[in-house]
Amino acid sequence: MRVAKHAYNLAGRVFRRSINLSLYSSFLGLLSFVTAGRKLRNNLPDCKYLSTMKPKKMGIIGGSMFSFGLFFLTFTFPTILRSQVKRQTSLGKPGSQMRDIWSNLPIPMDFQIHLFNVTNPVEITAGEKPILQDVGPFLYDQYKEKVEQVERDEDDSIEYRVKTTWYFNAAKSNGLTGEEELILPNLLALMTIKVVLKEQPGVIGVVSKAMDSIFRKPQTIFMKVKAKDFLFDGIPIDCNVKDFAGSTICGVLKDRDDLIPAGGNIYLLSLFGTKNNSVDPGRLRVKRGRKNYKDLGRVIEFNGEPALTIYDGEYCNTLNGTDATIFPPLMTREDSIISFSPEICRSVTAPYRYDSKIKGLHTYHFSADYGDVKSNPDEKCFCSTPDTCLDKDLMDLEKCVGVPLIGSQPHFLGAEQKYLDMIDGLNPNPEEHDLSMDFDPLTATPVNAHKRLQFNMFLGPVEKFRLMKKFPECLFPLFWVDEGILLEGPLFNQVKLVHTLLGLVGIIKYVMMVGGAGLGAAAGYLHYKNRDKNSLDVTKVTPESRNGKDEEKKWPPQQQMNISTIQTQSAAVPPNLDMN
Repeated sequence: MRVAKHAYNLAGRVFRRSINLSLYSSFLGLLSFVTAGRKLRNNLPDCKYLSTMKPKKMGIIGGSMFSFGLFFLTFTFPTILRSQVKRQTSLGKPGSQMRDIWSNLPIPMDFQIHLFNVTNPVEITAGEKPILQDVGPFLYDQYKEKVEQVERDEDDSIEYRVKTTWYFNAAKSNGLTGEEELILPNLLALMTIKVVLKEQPGVIGVVSKAMDSIFRKPQTIFMKVKAKDFLFDGIPIDCNVKDFAGSTICGVLKDRDDLIPAGGNIYLLSLFGTKNNSVDPGRLRVKRGRKNYKDLGRVIEFNGEPALTIYDGEYCNTLNGTDATIFPPLMTREDSIISFSPEICRSVTAPYRYDSKIKGLHTYHFSADYGDVKSNPDEKCFCSTPDTCLDKDLMDLEKCVGVPLIGSQPHFLGAEQKYLDMIDGLNPNPEEHDLSMDFDPLTATPVNAHKRLQFNMFLGPVEKFRLMKKFPECLFPLFWVDEGILLEGPLFNQVKLVHTLLGLVGIIKYVMMVGGAGLGAAAGYLHYKNRDKNSLDVTKVTPESRNGKDEEKKWPPQQQMNISTIQTQSAAVPPNLDMN
């Protein structure tokens, strides 16, 4: 799985385009509130500014601030942000920033390989339990480029193939160099034996003689080899043999595309050598997410077909989920991460498990396993022979990769205890061995992700094969890989910046609401305080009472006047009256 880092600079673009106006307005409002606060502070204790400010103006400002915080920052702004996130994360036209990132990631992923060193090869040949030592990680920088892209505007999709390149990273390999000599299974011999036992068991004797001829009569089914040769550089296979058995097997090997000709009838066999810097033959077609953001990255075809045909049921053949390099944004806790992996010819579902935090960033944690074909009715179609179906968390890869391999989580995490009992040296640990990922739910950026897969092979005694006559019955681990990422440095900081700025907007929202409510309350108080200042205050005047008594003086009726009387009399005086 190629874990997407498609939103590594989404922070700047989404935030810049969606909240420039809102944040600017928020800061203006905040600045006004702070300025008012400073004026109030500078004029305390007499509150000169507050007392001189018109209540109506103060009320308008307070109401505007409160309304902006309540309605725009609470309701309108999230809608704008979601719209921009949807638009910016879609796979736009060729040459757009998101398309360029998706097509050719600018930074590598971590591709870690763990090998199982066999510490008792002779004893295993004699029938004793294998004792293994996990050696790793041998870490490689993995680059994947989407090539041969074809636009499909009619259904908003795009087709492509993947070119993969690995570079050894000694600095992240914990002191390992690849020069370490390990005792590892002879994969060519084991796979040849497994295929012959299944298709032509009667010629096992010929295979045994061929292995003695090609590998110079080895004493065990294991070989001492350098890690780098086993992984990429290649183990020499000498096909200069003259005997019938050796020549026959070499004739078959020469037609295989996983061997590298080295000249002189010598071939090199390795796990990843032929795949390095090469284009995968598989072709994917995925949705671009421009019309519906929930379709972003969803696989709709593989090798020109809308479904697989290698399994016995529709569910198992369905292309579920994305291509594992990009996911729809705006995740919720009800969502699951579903991706289709061409390497194992099936989709894997990782449900939401719990909220997590990676280096201070709040994320959603998802984890998965490889299912249970025995108890899950939907997954029974992965097994065509019910009597021999695998136990939980194991999957048969033979139909997909063409060789009899069994997939599992590393160290048989989640598998039946009986498989652990067959091998010494395995220590399953969820933190180191599960399939897990932590996503930023807003942008669907994987902050920490690990796709882990262990390759195993069922082995047991083979009567007519000298090297395995007494081999113990077991599910033998061969190696395991961890393809993942821990987002860090500038990329992580940009994702975190989105949430820092969103948090700032949240603070501004409450400041605007509280400040607006405060100004509104102050406006109400001033209005109440000043409501009678401009009204006429009429005081009833009476002469001093005689003898110190507060008895009201009774004016003679003819001397009593009120305002209306004065107004009437004055109105009756002619304007040209001689004042002399």
